Amino acid sequence: MDKKALSDLKLRASYGSLGNGNVDPYSYLDIYEIKIMDRVLNGQKPAYTSVPKVIPDNLTWETARTANLGLDLSSLNGKLTFTGDIYQRKPLNMYTLGVALPDIFGAESPKGNYADMTTKGFELSLTYKDRFDLNGSPFNWSVRGTLADYKSNIDRYENKEGLIKDGSYYEGQRIGEIWGYVTQGLFQNQAEIDGAAKQKLIKSSNNGTIYPGDVRFTDLNGDGVIDYGNNTIYSHGDRTVIGNADPRYIYSFNLNLDWKGIYFSSFFQGVGKQNWYPSNESIFWGQYNRPYNNLPEWHLNNYWTEDNPNGYFPRYAGYNESIKTTPQTRYLQNVAYIRMKNLQIGYSFPKSVTNRLRISSLRAGLSGENLWTWSPLYKKTKDLDVGNLGKSDPEIGTGSGDGFNYPIMKSISFNLSIGL
Repeated sequence: MDKKALSDLKLRASYGSLGNGNVDPYSYLDIYEIKIMDRVLNGQKPAYTSVPKVIPDNLTWETARTANLGLDLSSLNGKLTFTGDIYQRKPLNMYTLGVALPDIFGAESPKGNYADMTTKGFELSLTYKDRFDLNGSPFNWSVRGTLADYKSNIDRYENKEGLIKDGSYYEGQRIGEIWGYVTQGLFQNQAEIDGAAKQKLIKSSNNGTIYPGDVRFTDLNGDGVIDYGNNTIYSHGDRTVIGNADPRYIYSFNLNLDWKGIYFSSFFQGVGKQNWYPSNESIFWGQYNRPYNNLPEWHLNNYWTEDNPNGYFPRYAGYNESIKTTPQTRYLQNVAYIRMKNLQIGYSFPKSVTNRLRISSLRAGLSGENLWTWSPLYKKTKDLDVGNLGKSDPEIGTGSGDGFNYPIMKSISFNLSIGL
C-alpha cells in the first residue's frame, strides 16, 4: 500500500463495567448531627440533635457500563494523523434524589438508586505537520484541531406523573434542559395587552396587572391563558424546552511555527453551543433584582420607556418577577465562546552564541495567557465571564446567585531559559 495514501491504521474497541463510588461521603448513612443552640440555658448553649434524613432500603453501587470504538490513522507519510472515538456510557442505578413526595410525608424525598442514564458522545483529533525550505532554512509548522460532543438522556426514573422540577428527572429527559416560555417582545400599549392571552400567573406587578413595557409571552397551546398547565411533560401549558445548559461541540485549535530559531505557538479553545439563564440573584439583572442594587452601565437607556420602545429590558418596576424567575427566550443567553488560552513567541539562539557563552542552550520569549475571549453574551454585557458563570464566590458577594466571580486572569510574561 502506498504510504502516502495510508501509512498507519488501527481500530480499537473496548467494553467494561465499573462500580461508581463518586458519591458524597456518608450520605447513605443515618447521621445524627450535633448542633449548638442559639439560646442560653443554665448559663451555657446546650447541644442538640435531630432525626436524620430518610434513607431508603436496599441501596447498592452505581454501575457504569462503557463501550468505546476508536480509529487511528496516518496518511501522507505521517504528515496527516487522525484519532477518533465514539462512546456510550450507561450509569445504572444512579444514586440520586427520588421523585417528589406529598407534603404529608414530612421530609424531603430520600436519595436512592432511582435512575438509569445513557451518555453518547465522540472525540475527534486531526493533526497536520509539514516542513519546507524558506530562504535556505527549514520552516516547520503544524496545526491540530479537536472536537468533542456528548448528550445524556434519562432512561429510567420513577416519575410516573412526568413532573417537571429542578433537581428531579423524567424518562426521556435530556440532561441540561431549560424549560421556559417563548416571548413576543414587550407590550407597547394597552391595546396589545387587551388583545393578548391572559398572563396573570406570571406577575410583573404586585396585583398581577400587565402594563406597557412588560414582557409578552406566546400562547403556545392556544387556550387564551399563559400558564404551565399541570407542570408535567404531559400537560406543560405554554412552557417548552427553550435551551440546554450543557456545553456542546467543545473544540480547540493549536498552531505551531518554527524557522531559524524563531518560534510561535497559539492555542484556542471554546464551546460551540451552550445556553444560560441568569438566576434570580444574578448580577445580570442589576436593579431588576433589587431596586437598591448597583446599576450596570449597559442597562442605561437599554430598558423600555415610551420614548425608548425598543429597549432590551422591560419597564422598571418595584416588583417584576416576570423576567428573573421565569425562564424565557428573550433573556436566554447564548454563552458559546472562543478563547485564546495561550500565545507564545520567542527565539532560540544559535550554537554560535551559546558556545561563546559556554552554555548548551539559550531561549527567550514572551507568553500570554487568556489574552482574548469572544462570546455572543459580550454583545450585551462584559460584566460576566463566560468561563465562570456558576454560583457566586462568597469572598465577593453573598455566595448566592451567579456572576459575582473573579474573571479568568490575563497574564503576559517574559521567559528566559538557559541550559548549562
